[in-house]
Amino acid sequence: MPSLDTLAKIKKLNHNGYGFVSTNHFHKGLDYRTFLRHLSEVGDDEDCILHFRLATNGSICRANCHPFVENGVYFAHNGVLNVYPVGDMTDSEIAFRTMVYPAIKRYGYGSQEVYRLINSFIGYSRFALMYRGEVRLYGDYTKINGVYYSNLRWL
Repeated sequence: MPSLDTLAKIKKLNHNGYGFVSTNHFHKGLDYRTFLRHLSEVGDDEDCILHFRLATNGSICRANCHPFVENGVYFAHNGVLNVYPVGDMTDSEIAFRTMVYPAIKRYGYGSQEVYRLINSFIGYSRFALMYRGEVRLYGDYTKINGVYYSNLRWL
């Protein structure tokens, strides 16, 4: 888990919503203190995906915070995707609901077909998925002290 100091630095740059999923917990919302309170319940033995949103499209609201979830599959995204806008949904949610999740449903979580699909359109983005406690990362992540980061702008 990143330190509180690291989380505060990330929040300064990405302050439009906060969310996480771990082996036993899920939370997303707009209040940073509430996010931290829920995050403090995550055990050291739990895998966890954290997401701090910087809104690029879609309004700033809880519904547009990551991770998105469908039938136990959780999805967080960093970057901008070239997808056709649908209402107030983010590009991340559109990609998850129309491409990523349907492929997982058809071919299975972690399958080569899903891997190939994601790599066909991910570009410079990064995806983090969790299903039944198993995390899969797609794109260029950097590992620092056991934590994978999708970008290092906060350094």
